[in-house]
Amino acid sequence: MDWHLHLLLSLLVVFAVEATTTKHMKDFIRAVESIEAVNPGLQMLDVVKGLRKSERKSLDDVMNEGFDQFVHVYAVCPNIITRSQWGAAAFIGSPSYLSLPVPYLFIHHTYQPSTPCTTFDQCASDMRSMQHYHQQTNGWSDIGYSFVAGSDGNLYEGRGWNWVGAHTYGYNSKGYGVSFIGDYTSTLPIKSAMDMVRYDFTSCAVNGGRLSSSYSLYGHRQATSTDCPGNSFYHEIQTWEHYQSYLP
Repeated sequence: MDWHLHLLLSLLVVFAVEATTTKHMKDFIRAVESIEAVNPGLQMLDVVKGLRKSERKSLDDVMNEGFDQFVHVYAVCPNIITRSQWGAAAFIGSPSYLSLPVPYLFIHHTYQPSTPCTTFDQCASDMRSMQHYHQQTNGWSDIGYSFVAGSDGNLYEGRGWNWVGAHTYGYNSKGYGVSFIGDYTSTLPIKSAMDMVRYDFTSCAVNGGRLSSSYSLYGHRQATSTDCPGNSFYHEIQTWEHYQSYLP
């Protein structure tokens, strides 16, 4: 069985166990029946039908919350490659935690690697290389960025949603730092990568309660003396929603 389908079915069964209202259960059963129609060997519906009515009724609030979370992760968020998937080394020491939602989003480019990565293998290798440099040369606890955008359609988890990063001096505890792999001094990232961060990532972060709905967006250079995120890219992000020319 395709692993994506297996994951989907596993999640559906979890939500079915938590299902409580007749409407949600009927919707769920229809969804599983549709999957079974093209995958007759799965035999998942029997599990759903065997749930006791009292179990469904007692967990109404949980199902509502779970269903919303399912939609949020799989319909709103970009495809996020976790640390374990790209082969991250362990965090050195103990991380500090962000107070969510954060008010700021900072855009970066990596500069080095200077070439955009277009495959998972290349992007994962770039992530490991950057983490090694940040930890072993800079002496940081981990890769500095919160997330990193590849040109392969994926967003890579750095420090992630909850850990304070090392991306924007003076603002690490107040915002996320999202970097794009490549040097964007005179060129732009591909449109799909920019849209992934501009629309999908920000919607995911806001809807998930991690980024303030009134967040302010900045280029790295607005916080310190640097060319990051590159001249061409910096001019581009000035047209993005929530961009602010003044950083308090």
